[in-house]
Amino acid sequence: MQFILPLLIKFTMKTYSFSSKQMILQVNNNFETFKNILNLYLKNPNGKNIHDLRKSIRRLDSAYYSLPKKFRKNKSIKNYINHSKDLFKSNSQVRDYDIFLEKINGHNRSNNSKNNNLIDQIEQNKKIQLESAKKIAQNLDLYDSPQIGTESISDKKVQKRFNKISEIFNDKIKKELDSVIQDKNKIKKLHELRKDCKKIRYALELISDQDKDIEKTVKQLDDIQDILGEIHDCDTTIMFLRQQKKQSPTVKNFINKESTNRDNKYNQFVNQYKQYTQPNISLL
Repeated sequence: MQFILPLLIKFTMKTYSFSSKQMILQVNNNFETFKNILNLYLKNPNGKNIHDLRKSIRRLDSAYYSLPKKFRKNKSIKNYINHSKDLFKSNSQVRDYDIFLEKINGHNRSNNSKNNNLIDQIEQNKKIQLESAKKIAQNLDLYDSPQIGTESISDKKVQKRFNKISEIFNDKIKKELDSVIQDKNKIKKLHELRKDCKKIRYALELISDQDKDIEKTVKQLDDIQDILGEIHDCDTTIMFLRQQKKQSPTVKNFINKESTNRDNKYNQFVNQYKQYTQPNISLL
């Protein structure tokens, strides 16, 4: 992966001009897509459908945040977004349990060891959390998917709001980068950086079909999120295992291996960043 986040920051600083009607149509499409994925999730809440559901909720949230105030203040739209975010949070824990199981089972296979008690505990916790998430999904499914009319859309207001949030994310990403590059233990900041990269990516998707350069930027942001996601998975797994009251030698060994894996990924992230911040290369 070629690391180009400093260049992306330059790009997100530009002023965007686009068809607001086309953007709103894409927002409506995001609502419809979410409703379809929600139905698939309710029929079978497997790993793929949970992943797709969480991704579609992120798109809804970024789209909502990109809208002018009159749409963000609309009660039905606001309530729908808030309920979807509750569903996202509930399924985030389910997803974390899946990550823990995947990593622990992989460690068991490579070391010919067993952590049956820990695995049983995780699977039980996942089952309980999934039941809670499904109830939220069932309630949300009772609501009609919001749709925004395009008859009285103002290009000026939509573009003004979009450019404002682009500037907000640019500033946040720059500050977060300055922080995490200096200290590998800024776990929350690394996670915030990852989330903000996703938010600007999903916002840019709303207008990516109107600009070829934006399509490239969306793909590049997706690549960057991969390594940030791997670091986050390591962090959540290490934190979970350290919270266990009883730690067998096997679990302690796994924590050490996962910590080393995490440090390697973080160093990769920093080294790729520094390639683009040498004295002759300007970040902004």
